[in-house]
Amino acid sequence: MRRRWARTAVAGATVIALFLVVWVNRAELPATARALRGADPRWLAGGLLTLTLWWSAWALLYLSCRRITRAGGYREFRWLVPVVVGTVAANLMVKSGGLAGLALFLDDGHRRRLSPGRVGSAYVLAAVLAEVAFFVTLVAGTSVVWASARLTRTEAAAVTVFLAFLVARAGLLLAVIRSREAFVRMWGVPARWRDRLLRRPATACDPSKAHEVYDAVAVLRARPLTGLPPFGFALGVDALGVAMLWTALAAVGGGNRPLVALVAYVISAVFGMVGFLPGGLGFVEVGSAAVMVSFGVPVGVAAAAAVVFRLWEFWLPLAVGAVALWWLPRRRPGPAGRPAGSGPAADEAFG
Repeated sequence: MRRRWARTAVAGATVIALFLVVWVNRAELPATARALRGADPRWLAGGLLTLTLWWSAWALLYLSCRRITRAGGYREFRWLVPVVVGTVAANLMVKSGGLAGLALFLDDGHRRRLSPGRVGSAYVLAAVLAEVAFFVTLVAGTSVVWASARLTRTEAAAVTVFLAFLVARAGLLLAVIRSREAFVRMWGVPARWRDRLLRRPATACDPSKAHEVYDAVAVLRARPLTGLPPFGFALGVDALGVAMLWTALAAVGGGNRPLVALVAYVISAVFGMVGFLPGGLGFVEVGSAAVMVSFGVPVGVAAAAAVVFRLWEFWLPLAVGAVALWWLPRRRPGPAGRPAGSGPAADEAFG
């Protein structure tokens, strides 16, 4: 109960703070409205196309990881697109480190009589590679910012916090090289630190997720070259996210400025991950607009670009994903069967 009240209080304070930000800049609202009304339809069409490619990149990331764990492969593209769209929406709605959508893949695998160990390992492997790809994007974006000396103290603090988080996760993954036991022990350390910090009784840590992550990364360690295609698709997800912000900025009259879009995307994503609300609601909009303003974009135009970007990157995926989440339990079971190379011995290797 206390945790629920604490979360409600934090969410309420965040909403009030965001409202104050809008209120302080209310003089820019007419300029924002004009920029939205005058948006270039060609750039808007390009943004919608980019959104479609972004969904496809997510699908190819999951499919390539399923190919590594022998849970499936690229031939499942048409069948798994609704699952992927629903997964993206679930991960936007729930702050779970990208693992909220795992239930959709496991349910699909159960309906098709696929190995849950293989399906789960593929999903977790995709989540790990997505983190690595975003780290590369983060380094690229912050390099541009530091080169231009435009990183504010707030942005620097957010980037520092997130980099510390990534370093901690990297240390956890390095434990995979040593042994499964060491990895499982390290898995529960963050939860124990959190309990000590909050001065509450220690909560039991479920090791099943740790075993899933270990199995996924161990597969990639045994065959590292097989990780290149999914890593490329993971980079494509972030590149297309940058492209959505780029087209949004150009559509509302902010100019053709891909480097500004890269920096705004990276900083806004960090703000969204550090933020408390699902999907980084509010934090992403403020973070991206602030970065664009720091690069000389007028406040009203930057706000309009943030609105269009979030329409493509959050609200449309959420709406379409909600339809997919409603429809998935109602569609007929897909093609059943076990992929080539499966069997009792192989299943044991994947949990």
